[in-house]
Amino acid sequence: MAASARAVPSARAAATARAAASGRAAGDVRSALIRWLPFGLSIEYPLLEKALGAGPCPGQALITTFRDLGSPSLRIGGDSQDLAGPSAAYHYFIPASFWTVLGCFARATKAQITVGLNFGDGAVRDNRVMIAAAKASIPAPLLSFSLGNEPDRYGISHVLHSEPRFTVPAFRSPSWSASAFARQWIRRRAELGPIRLEGPDLAGDSWRAAVGQLLRAHPPNQIDAHLYPTTACPVGPAATAQRLLSKHASVDVVNERDWLLAAARAANRPAVISESNSASCGGMPRLSDTPVAGVWAVRFVLASLLAGFQQVRFHSAGTSYDPLVFAPDGTVTRRPLACALLFMKRWLPIGSRIAWRRGIPSVFTATVTRGATTSIIVSSFASHTLNLPIRIEGSRNRLTTDTLTATSAVDSGASLPVVAHKAQLKLAPNSIVALSYSSSDIPMAASC
Repeated sequence: MAASARAVPSARAAATARAAASGRAAGDVRSALIRWLPFGLSIEYPLLEKALGAGPCPGQALITTFRDLGSPSLRIGGDSQDLAGPSAAYHYFIPASFWTVLGCFARATKAQITVGLNFGDGAVRDNRVMIAAAKASIPAPLLSFSLGNEPDRYGISHVLHSEPRFTVPAFRSPSWSASAFARQWIRRRAELGPIRLEGPDLAGDSWRAAVGQLLRAHPPNQIDAHLYPTTACPVGPAATAQRLLSKHASVDVVNERDWLLAAARAANRPAVISESNSASCGGMPRLSDTPVAGVWAVRFVLASLLAGFQQVRFHSAGTSYDPLVFAPDGTVTRRPLACALLFMKRWLPIGSRIAWRRGIPSVFTATVTRGATTSIIVSSFASHTLNLPIRIEGSRNRLTTDTLTATSAVDSGASLPVVAHKAQLKLAPNSIVALSYSSSDIPMAASC
């Protein structure tokens, strides 16, 4: 049966988008202004050191890749953050030369850089050394810091998934609690002085009540959390294609961080998902490095934006879920996840407004409006192909489409005939189709 026009792009949907852009409610609509590039990257210290090279500046391939992606923000952190410091006493020694190359990278790409500080076993004086080194190399408008990685898990040890022979120790006693974290976090912030800070980078929600109060009373400049829909760890929702392509893994899972968004609104601070990817513990080979992860990523970012997050950062650890692969010779290879990031750069431009309207449960539809241009992005969770009618204004006789699928590593362009101001879109299962139904098409970028 054909989909109801109420659930698909139409003049009515365009009116909804225009109403959202003006701040008016229009039926069952959620909307958000896209203030930043909606995605960023999160990279572990040793992997980034490899990507940057010996210096004094990184290779042109890395700079070009970042520019092609729109110069996404870069968080340096993860497990390595709480193992890193400015001396050989740390598992990961961060030499002075690292900051020189990173500063050149920041100036060349204009990417925002968030430097992860060691709160696990890092001494205050060593935090200060790293802050001073970062400030000396990275332009101040591009620089911020985070303090600790997943402190709600400091009471347990775990294997480092990017270095399986190494076990990350428990940084605190088994009695470690949210209240103890709050006291130590406030004290460490005072000891470090005024820095632009984001946090608290929690892994889960077990501390939501206490940390929600902390963030309201002592908010950092930006509030963040981690969120993974599946896991490659022995315990948790195992990463499978079926699970990753489910509506829960991309759309519903974002609701797990609604408490963090509430705290951010109360503190009048922006909120980001500072670390995510298709599966925690380094990703699942032959899944996280396939087009399935790209389809998941676009859906997840759309849902995150509509929920109130400003950005989602995709993590890299030298494992299967990395969007980019850095070779010793300086070349950079794009995996399907990187192709999805390019798709989002094209269809979710900074300054546009994204809006969602309730419709067919198996179809996720978002309109994106910027000035006189309105585009739509639709994705199907159905198990069969849907026929969606799209009403078109003006005298156009063809409609250009841009499609991501769970089976192809690159997005593909096509066109639909328009007859009597209507086009018929055949929406395949687990695909994402973007198109402009204004008077002109979105310019198509080069293929991934």
